[in-house]
Amino acid sequence: MFLQSYQEATVAGKIESGFSRHKTITITVTAILAGLFLSTLCQAEMKALSDDQLSGIYAEGFSDFTITPGADGTHDTMAWFNIRTSSYIEIDSMKLGYHNEYDYKNPIPTDGWDEDWTGIKIGGSKEDPSKDFQTEGAYLKANFSHIDDPAQRQLNSIEFGATSVTGDISAVFNSFSGTIDDSGDNTPEYNGHNLNLGARTISCNESAFSISLSLDGYDKGYWVNFSNASVY
Repeated sequence: MFLQSYQEATVAGKIESGFSRHKTITITVTAILAGLFLSTLCQAEMKALSDDQLSGIYAEGFSDFTITPGADGTHDTMAWFNIRTSSYIEIDSMKLGYHNEYDYKNPIPTDGWDEDWTGIKIGGSKEDPSKDFQTEGAYLKANFSHIDDPAQRQLNSIEFGATSVTGDISAVFNSFSGTIDDSGDNTPEYNGHNLNLGARTISCNESAFSISLSLDGYDKGYWVNFSNASVY
């Protein structure tokens, strides 16, 4: 499936989410971001199809779902979607994960945002479709403990992303939590919580992309990954 739009999509105001110290997960904002990064906006109306038109419609391999056990006893559930998108999007402000749990070196940690991006442009130009932000291989992953026991089942993390994204993301990155690797060698040039990158452009070249929300670990909170992207 291929989704394409050359329209400007503007999200006014703020997208905000807090990260609870009581280890609860809210996935609403993650779902919103999945819609922003991996789909485009369009306007359409319902229209009845004739029998001949219906007979010519088919779908194959749209999605795949797997459950994989991990060495630590948890299970990853994966939903893969055969979707490609091409889009240009503008967002005034995006803020995710307000808490004080990421600053391990500070004896008196202060509250802050995992992600605080303003003046965001996803794609190079609303006038030039060749500079649209391209995505392929969309997926949604969730990690569970005690997946077979409804009484003890716990959602540990949720992640959405794409196996390949190409194009530019420009913003003022007041706070960036995640990794950016410019060569796919698993040695990211940017790696950490609450990094102030300033006004920059992340230029992706068939890069894997993901954004996750986790309860524990080094990538606790909201975490963004690019496997093959340059920052300038």
